[in-house]
Amino acid sequence: MCLRLGGLSECDFRKVLMKTGLVLVVLGHVSFITAALLHGTVLRYVTAPHDAVALQYCAVNILSVTSAIVVITSGIAAIVLSRYLPSTPLRWTVFSSSVACALLSLTCAIGLLASIAVTFATQGRALLADCTFGSPELLALTPDCPFDPTRIYSSSLCLWAIALVLCMVESVFAVRCAQLAHQLLELRPWWGKSSHHAIPESPEPVEDRDLLSCTSSELLTI
Repeated sequence: MCLRLGGLSECDFRKVLMKTGLVLVVLGHVSFITAALLHGTVLRYVTAPHDAVALQYCAVNILSVTSAIVVITSGIAAIVLSRYLPSTPLRWTVFSSSVACALLSLTCAIGLLASIAVTFATQGRALLADCTFGSPELLALTPDCPFDPTRIYSSSLCLWAIALVLCMVESVFAVRCAQLAHQLLELRPWWGKSSHHAIPESPEPVEDRDLLSCTSSELLTI
């Protein structure tokens, strides 16, 4: 018989926590790849050290990579916690990493939104700072650029838009993961819900039961 944890049976709670962790791991890897593509195709050519816009681009990309690593770490911790629910240090690790993940993802989303707005406002001049043109009439014909200037503008905007969506989704699942860890820690009620019945005493060690042996007839959603 499974225990009741925050309205879910213990088996269902484990499954929800594991699925949330898996989603965070996948999102973190996709965000990391997107940031790497953005650096490889666009930002490695933006090297003006005294350009505030170029520095903002690089800072946001570094923040994106850092956020992706934290997301992956938080997801892995949540997956491990789904197997070892009684571990109090692991509960605190998941809760703190999830909160940090949510804050970093939101900060990264704001930075990406600022990058998109600045690029539109400046018409991508910082992206084309390394290009030299003989005359305004030959702007799109014979530029001296280390890349194709006709595609870097659209490529950067598309990658920033994808990264922005990923950061928003990561923040949502990070908050969900923090909520699950919050229920396990039995702290103050989450969003006004009482938690005095969240974790009843277990008649047997939780770690002795296998997740695969638990059955549920309800369709779970994250």
